Amino acid sequence: MIYIYYIIQVIITEFWRYSYKEISIYIYIAGIVLVFAIMGSSATSLFSKSVTEEAEVKLKSERECVVEASDGIPRKILSCPYNVNDTLSITYKPQ
Repeated sequence: MIYIYYIIQVIITEFWRYSYKEISIYIYIAGIVLVFAIMGSSATSLFSKSVTEEAEVKLKSERECVVEASDGIPRKILSCPYNVNDTLSITYKPQ
């Protein structure tokens, strides 16, 4: 408990050396770094290349089809004119 009190005292005394403008700049930079750290994995998938391949229609309902690519992830196609077992070309971004 004494260590926590000591750490808090050090932090408080360190902040008094900086102006409010400097502290706000540091908080702003830390926020930007945090956003990039959280979105880092989604940003890499945003710029990844698309994959085009042939896939077979596995399921069909009235208005949509389900195809499964080689990565094993089923994908839904809306307003699908194809029938079950038809082969079509799909383009997707790998996950």
